[in-house]
This record gives sequence, structure tokens and C-alpha cells, in this order.
Amino acid sequence: MHIIEQLTKFNIADYEFVEIDRDELESYDLSIFQDNNKPAASAICLSHFYAYKEIANKFDMALILEDDVILSSNFSEILQDYITKLPPEFDMCFIGNGCNLHIEKHKLVANQNIYKKDNISTAWGGGGCTRCTDSYIVSKQCAIKICNSIENLNYKIHEAIDWWLNRCCRENNFNVYWAEPTIVKQGSQSGLFKSSH
Repeated sequence: MHIIEQLTKFNIADYEFVEIDRDELESYDLSIFQDNNKPAASAICLSHFYAYKEIANKFDMALILEDDVILSSNFSEILQDYITKLPPEFDMCFIGNGCNLHIEKHKLVANQNIYKKDNISTAWGGGGCTRCTDSYIVSKQCAIKICNSIENLNYKIHEAIDWWLNRCCRENNFNVYWAEPTIVKQGSQSGLFKSSH
């Protein structure tokens, strides 16, 4: 499996693999999703939701990686450096180049790697604070708030996890950051894998 190869390559041994199969959703509560939500989108959402619960219950923060990621050289060292540069009040930090979204070049500062991202849509930065959900760090306090949002939904989810997460970030006014340069690529965007959507 590709993700296991990536983790092994970088000597990452402390991980939990979560996979909710779109063909085996009958054992899950799907009442939070609109009836026409695609099974793949629901399965991916549920996998991320499970990860948030694990972070809320067990960790101060954790890195979420989807199974098609391609980690850059020196991934572990750069990741540790980025983590040390995050402010204590951070909620999430996106480290991948999903949809080729980046901080605008004129906003880049020499020797700065962590940039605050607005929770609103921007012409240069997608539909909010996320840049896909292939690779991002989530703090415990953020995971707790996301779990609370899921438990108290007053609408049915009808979008992919990154679009729903944009909405959740706005509702909770999360402190979200983007890392530059990015250290993860999506295999499904690079053509290495077929997209599940």
C-alpha cells in the first residue's frame, strides 16, 4: 500500500491507519449526509471525522494524511520545523499543495514558513481556509470543536470534506495556517493514482 511505503521511507512508525470503505457504509450512521451524497465523499468524511475523535481523545495534535500523498524529501525534518513555528493558539495547518493552492507570491516573506489563512473564500486561495485535506495538522482544541460541530449539525452534509471543513472553520472562527513551501503532493492530482471522486 502506497501510504505505508511513504511512512516507512521516512521512518514514521507512530501512526493509526483509518479507512472507511465506501462499499461498506451500511454499518455507519449516514443520517448526517444528504441522501444524494456520493458514497466516496461520505466515506472520506467519516474517515476524517474518526480521526478528529481520536485527536480529541488521545493527542495534543496530530497530522492527518490521506492515502495517496507523496511526501517530499526531508519531510520529517521540515515537518518538525514547521510545528515549532506554529503559534500556540493554532487550530490547523495545511502542509500540502492540494489544488496547487499557495500563499500569494507577493505575500511571501524570506525565512517565513507559516502564514495565517483567512477562513473566507479568496480568488487565490480556494473556498476558505483549506487547501484540500490530503495533509494537515489538527490541534486537540480544534478536534474537540469539530467533533462538537458534527454532533450538533442542524443541516445535512452535501459536500466533500474540504468544503465542509471550510464551513466548519468559518463557524468556529478557527486559526488556520498554511505552510510554504509545501512538503506534500497529492498522488491523485499528480496522476499517480485515480481520484476516488
